[in-house]
Amino acid sequence: MTADQAELLQKARQRDPAALTHIYDTYAPKIYAYIYRHVGSPQRAEDITSVTFLKMLEALDRGRFARDSLQSWLYRIAYNAIVDDARRRKRRPISTLHEGISMPPDTLPEHIVGRRVEREQLLQAVQQLSADQRHVIILRFGDGLTAPEVGQILGKTEEAVRALQRRGLANLRKILSSTSPVSSHPATVVSSSKS
Repeated sequence: MTADQAELLQKARQRDPAALTHIYDTYAPKIYAYIYRHVGSPQRAEDITSVTFLKMLEALDRGRFARDSLQSWLYRIAYNAIVDDARRRKRRPISTLHEGISMPPDTLPEHIVGRRVEREQLLQAVQQLSADQRHVIILRFGDGLTAPEVGQILGKTEEAVRALQRRGLANLRKILSSTSPVSSHPATVVSSSKS
């Protein structure tokens, strides 16, 4: 941990408004993107992001604020919030419609349609992975985190993360090749979906 991060954590523990604002401004977009990749709905992603930062403040009040890696700690809170949301939704099913997927600007309509179809197929394929594989793939390729960072977030060893990544990519390759001609290499599709 850098000296700047240690100082930021110390100020946040003292409830310094500037430090808390800095944490939110720095990490909220990353956490939102991570959650969105899991749930596929902007509204749900906003709600779960709010829950994540509310839980951060509650942890601060209980004296359980991050000890070292703030980023990993926030991703773990977000991960738990996603799991809680999924459990609640299972108990009371809600019809979900994808509210649209933000696409990079392109002037040719056929490219826009093609990208939307590819992204939708990828999102559906990722949802078919096991929960652990899905989390690893999203954190590694969607959020660009390293295997050690993902391991810290999920409470797994780096080797376990790499094994889950290999199995997840192999499963994505099978799913995508059996459902569509999008790509024969899921790592390319996954990494291109970061835009």
